Amino acid sequence: MGARLVVTGTVLVALAGLGSLSACSGSDDEAPKKAAVEDTAGSLPKGDEATYLKAMRALDAGLVADEKTAIDNGYNLCMDAKNGMTTADQINDAINLFQTDIKKAQRILAISTTNLCKAPPSAGS
Repeated sequence: MGARLVVTGTVLVALAGLGSLSACSGSDDEAPKKAAVEDTAGSLPKGDEATYLKAMRALDAGLVADEKTAIDNGYNLCMDAKNGMTTADQINDAINLFQTDIKKAQRILAISTTNLCKAPPSAGS
């Protein structure tokens, strides 16, 4: 019983410390976060976003109601693959990012991989 109280007390102290640290953050933190997102997106070649959006819209128009978010989420799935995540983990990520079921998540992953994760062929190819 005593060990449980110590662990609970330690967790509460840690959470209180995190809360006080978040109070110190100001609007200055927004610029670095935005830059970090742009750096991550910049590490992937730009895919065929128009075809991606068209395929996603054909699957479910609600998935691309916010096109920028849909594109960002698609590139997140590309980063998952680039970082070595298993297909199952990538599907789980698609479920969470797009708030959808497993069947649509599988299709979303295929659409993202096909259209966003590879640079489109050049016009001369």
